Amino acid sequence: MTKIRLLTLIAFALLSSWSFADDGQTWRAHYLANAGVMIARGDTKILFDPFFRNDYGQYERVPEAMEAQIFAGSAPWDGIVAIFISHHHGDHFDPAVVMQYLHRWPSIRLYAPEQAVSALLAQDDANSESLLNRVHSLELGLDSPAVRLEMDGLLVEAVRIAHAGWPDRHADIENIAFRVTLDNATTVMHLGDADAGRVHYAPHQSHWQARESDLAMVPVWLMLTDKGRYVLEEHVDAEHEIGVHVYKSVPDDAESRPPMFEGLDIFTEPGEIRQFE
Repeated sequence: MTKIRLLTLIAFALLSSWSFADDGQTWRAHYLANAGVMIARGDTKILFDPFFRNDYGQYERVPEAMEAQIFAGSAPWDGIVAIFISHHHGDHFDPAVVMQYLHRWPSIRLYAPEQAVSALLAQDDANSESLLNRVHSLELGLDSPAVRLEMDGLLVEAVRIAHAGWPDRHADIENIAFRVTLDNATTVMHLGDADAGRVHYAPHQSHWQARESDLAMVPVWLMLTDKGRYVLEEHVDAEHEIGVHVYKSVPDDAESRPPMFEGLDIFTEPGEIRQFE
């Protein structure tokens, strides 16, 4: 698999203190925590799984200072155009916090599975017509074909992939794998908590082949098993992969990690940045 050039490997700081030259060619992935990532290409910025409250004692949470900056729209968190929620689990999505953010920024759109949208609309302050027009509910079964939605600056494609543990655990959870193209130039994929079984990916082969992803943000278990590696190589086939949903016990220092992580690019420390061209 051909890897795109990785310009900046790791940067950790309060992100409001960073500035980047925008030459129209580079784009960035900013790590929040767990599976939360911001993708920024020029003035187009999107968030995946940004607001949650449950770490189950195992995963990183978004630092309070960082979340405050996101709510305030401080650079680099200014100009967010859309939020994508992979599924309704407490380490990926908190409906009350997401609702607060949507009210704070009335131009931002939300794309999420029906289960997450139902929880969002159950909030007391969910009756705004303006808000309802910005919330896009994806009702996808495991056998449903991929959907395609377009908005200014974004092409959104999505397919449901079973949650890890299927069929014994979480079989009813609507886990959405999003593929988003920014400004007709950069395509990124976020797989949520996707299971490693080939059976979930093979029926959607035409979807995977229709557009190559520059970056796939994948649950780290897909990178650590033969089954998962097969899925990433034969179906997802992105130019670059970053592992997310990593236990906070995994060291930030790559040289201190267990051998199984050797050669893998993973997000472990809130505030990390990858810059690509």
